[in-house]
Amino acid sequence: NIMMLCTAASRICLLCCVVAALSSAVVAMVISPSVASATKSAMELSNKANIDPSFADEACKLWHSILCVNDDDIPLPLPAMPAAHALYASTLARVGRDREALVQHDKSLLYFDKCKTSEQITKAEADVLLAKSKSLQRLMRYRDAIIVLKDISSRCHAPDNVSWLRICQSEAIERAALCSMRIGDLDSSILILEDFEKSTHHDENLNPNVAGMLGASLLLKASSKGKNDESYLRAVQLLQYASDAAVSPIYSWVHHLVTDETDFSPFDSFTNIYAAFAEANNSPFDDVGLIKLDDKVRLHSIINECEKFWPLGYVVPREKDALAREWASKVDSGKLTWMLKDRAGYGSHGNIIATTTEVLSMYDSSESANEHEDSKLCQQIVHPPMLLNGRKFSLRVYVIYFPEGAVLTPKGKEMHGSEVYLSTEGLVKFASALYSDETSNDIDNQYMTNSGRGDGRSSKQEDFLYLRNQFNENNVDYEEMWMNIRTSIQLVMNRYSSKQHSIDGDICTSDNVSYFGLPKILGFDFILDDKTNPWLLEVNRFPGLDPRAASDSRVKRSVQYDAWVVATERIGFSAEHMKKVCPQDYKGFSLEKL
Repeated sequence: NIMMLCTAASRICLLCCVVAALSSAVVAMVISPSVASATKSAMELSNKANIDPSFADEACKLWHSILCVNDDDIPLPLPAMPAAHALYASTLARVGRDREALVQHDKSLLYFDKCKTSEQITKAEADVLLAKSKSLQRLMRYRDAIIVLKDISSRCHAPDNVSWLRICQSEAIERAALCSMRIGDLDSSILILEDFEKSTHHDENLNPNVAGMLGASLLLKASSKGKNDESYLRAVQLLQYASDAAVSPIYSWVHHLVTDETDFSPFDSFTNIYAAFAEANNSPFDDVGLIKLDDKVRLHSIINECEKFWPLGYVVPREKDALAREWASKVDSGKLTWMLKDRAGYGSHGNIIATTTEVLSMYDSSESANEHEDSKLCQQIVHPPMLLNGRKFSLRVYVIYFPEGAVLTPKGKEMHGSEVYLSTEGLVKFASALYSDETSNDIDNQYMTNSGRGDGRSSKQEDFLYLRNQFNENNVDYEEMWMNIRTSIQLVMNRYSSKQHSIDGDICTSDNVSYFGLPKILGFDFILDDKTNPWLLEVNRFPGLDPRAASDSRVKRSVQYDAWVVATERIGFSAEHMKKVCPQDYKGFSLEKL
């Protein structure tokens, strides 16, 4: 059974290292049939969860029953324990439970140490370390992620013929540099990339993504110098290398800008430009300060007094006493009143629906291991909600943002103010279960609307044309609702701009994020109450732009196309070249400037 399970898990290279060590005879001696059966089921569910996250919760329960009953027990053969904990961690991370995943990553690494026969890092161990760093990134613990990634890089030195080590080291370097830029530390990012470049000896051995990131970073530092400056020339050379490899539209875009090409067509070499656009929206060259919108606790501090569209909330445990004082004595304190949100949560994973009593009992101790990391936003649930066909729904509204500052154009640097565009294209995301006011075991499926919780079979999405038609059929004023959303977004972005350069923890500000003129697509999520008033739920710095199903493909491609059309025109070029990549189902320009 374990031999078969190891083969099934080969997709993530976590169990392949133990296959040879486990003969069926040995397995039969050390593992009970019940554990073997449960492990097989957990493996199968984890594999399904990789495609459809709705299988992940059951997989996590099974893994927990196998691995976490007694810390002193080793339920599987020792060589299989690193892989089992790693697969449990990957399943937890699949549904946004990254804090718990970190515990399992560390247990996996502990068992790797117990099984180690040499000091050389194995591919399976490197995969677990990379997965751990990704969990830390999603939790916005960028400095901790950098430490892990530098450790991977230092341990992945090997002879030239060991290709997986070079690939792993290159990925670790790229991610470490990205994390440095997420906290606004451009100098450290350049140092990480330059050290790696020197270790490769020749450009042909350099990962094109690393070359592009280094070239673009050097260009930011050399933006005040002339075109004959050595660092400027080096930047152009690296960008040429990345552009020729067509690894990212960002590097092709920047290379076209610095080479003064009259034929501005940076995207011609891409076979799937919309997948590339989606990845580019996650690049390190966005506004560092956007963490203030992405982090739910920081967002609350910016707009918590805007009660017209921002639900009442408390940051716990810091404001637990205020919550207790104002709500514990209310008659309805036993009802489901609050949504507890992880500050770094995404896809509605990690959200907990709770009563006032339940929230207070979670924080009955005044002590916290790390109040900054453990802080959650406890926010009042919008009630009663507007329903469509008996289901709750949320609105994903796309916003395109350009920060203020100097912008590189064919004519040189030009100063631009910040610009915000609102797309009239968006998505209506439905809960997978019918809504009820009564307490139910299916409460998550009634309340949670994010499409990332399923593969499209258990969740439904429509576009805003569908919503408009539903409003018209029910004699509801769509334009008034849209005007209120427009006003809310404008107020949030104005508040953000006013606090953009304020000191905020360990996040540095950057004055040159505007230089490349790149569009940043944000996702604002709203819910409507039964009076059609929109309430902002969260702002997504990295909204999923890869289509999940046919229902969202047209909308996402249209938004991306329009964003890059505006970016092209802002720097003084005609957007004629964009017609080559115009989506076939494009219905027309959807952006309005705020």
